Amino acid sequence: MTHRDLAWRAAGAALFALACLAGLAGLAGATGKLGLPGFALALIGLALIVQGRRVAAALRIERGRHRMLAQAIHARRRRGDG
Repeated sequence: MTHRDLAWRAAGAALFALACLAGLAGLAGATGKLGLPGFALALIGLALIVQGRRVAAALRIERGRHRMLAQAIHARRRRGDG
């Protein structure tokens, strides 16, 4: 495991811990509005813990202009246009 991957996993663990604290604060009666954002942070944190830097790479690809390039090449080859 590289240092970069370990850093992404540590960020995921920190997000998960933050989400747990937000959930506990919501249970303690501080505010009931922390439940849903806390749950979303927990899911993001778990994804980062499990996948590491691949999550960041996937998000970068998904936001790029050429995210559909692989599907377009595959479709063109199946049609026989090229």
